[in-house]
Amino acid sequence: MSSSTKYLSTSRLRRTLLLCLLYFCQGLPWGFATVALLAMLSQAGHPKSATAAVVAFAILPWTFKFFWAPMIDSIRMPSLGVRRPWIIIAQICMALTLLGAITSGRLESSQTVSYFAWVFFIHNCFASLQDVATDALAIDLLEDNERGRLNGMMWGSKLFGIAIGGAGMATVTDSLGIQTAVIMQVGVLVTVLLLVIKWREREGERLLPWTPGSSQSDINKTTTGFIVTARELLRALSTRTTALLVLVALSIPICEGLYDPVTTEFFVQHLGWTATQYAQTQGTIGVTAEVTGALLGGFLCDRFGQRRVAVTGILLFMSTLLVFSWTSSAWDQPWYPHVMLIPLFRGFFAMTTVSMFALYMKVSWTTAAASQFTLYMAMNNLGYFLGATLVTSLEGASFPSSLADYYFLGGLLPIISLVLLFTFSPESKQPELQVRPA
Repeated sequence: MSSSTKYLSTSRLRRTLLLCLLYFCQGLPWGFATVALLAMLSQAGHPKSATAAVVAFAILPWTFKFFWAPMIDSIRMPSLGVRRPWIIIAQICMALTLLGAITSGRLESSQTVSYFAWVFFIHNCFASLQDVATDALAIDLLEDNERGRLNGMMWGSKLFGIAIGGAGMATVTDSLGIQTAVIMQVGVLVTVLLLVIKWREREGERLLPWTPGSSQSDINKTTTGFIVTARELLRALSTRTTALLVLVALSIPICEGLYDPVTTEFFVQHLGWTATQYAQTQGTIGVTAEVTGALLGGFLCDRFGQRRVAVTGILLFMSTLLVFSWTSSAWDQPWYPHVMLIPLFRGFFAMTTVSMFALYMKVSWTTAAASQFTLYMAMNNLGYFLGATLVTSLEGASFPSSLADYYFLGGLLPIISLVLLFTFSPESKQPELQVRPA
């Protein structure tokens, strides 16, 4: 192999493979925590309020992405690469913290649930850091004619990781135990870490801190730091459209945060599925539905506009939950809940998510666009956290008092998003905000 093809900046194959593998590493433990582990805890008899706490703790660190971005931009070790040192640090910490999931505690114990919640909270702090650093690496290195394709491949790799972490690791846990499943995941993270260490960003950079080399980056960006970034973001959100979209980004995922723990309990405790059966179904049919919905949503956005497709998607997944809540007499039919709750809801929600991502990009008009888009993503994750927390806080309340009530509530919550989407016009021309000197 010639020297010109040994570096991420000069080898399209290497940067494609590495970026996809890094996204796979984000999805693998996430699928294990939110699909396989959730199903196992439900099978062990824990209520949805307990499993919702695990989900809430796992998603909360992803709201920190907005704080990681200025840190990564401000603190650099360019002789090792502009982004590679942060990815190495995050990947090492992801592997070490995931080892904490190896526990001899009984799954039936409430202390074990709390322990898992904290393990995946800490793990996802570093997973969200890796995500921001990986996105920054992609922005730095990808050429214009490969960004669209690579973004799709990276997103697909994360979904594939979620499928393996959910369905695959549930199968491994059922046969060989949770310790083996965790060690296998750590092995994957470490293998990808070795590739990050070996594959430098640019020729002439150091392989390791003590080896020869120097900074080779031609990226001359102004290091602004958090305070200046925050000031520019406030100016970027000074228009009615951009400010309202923050509320939309926060409100839509509340429904999904409620849906996940409630649906896990429904299949495992109400229908009597094993944890492995549920995880395998979510990891195969569920992920396939998400991919289909996302691809369809992207295609429709190009033809009909982002907001129109987002509104359609919201109406569809709202209707799915409302109809399901009103037809509890059909829940014991062998096909009905499988179709309504897994392919239909997951597919419609994925279609909505992709259209909203496109809308966030469209509305990020300003010179603070990158931070603005990161804020929308952080609000998305915060909304999911609020939905999961809502399940915990409603435990024992007079309403909702049944699973049907929870699905009814989940179907009503997106009304907020619909109202907000109709109160602004993303197609209107907005003046660009120029960056003021610090």
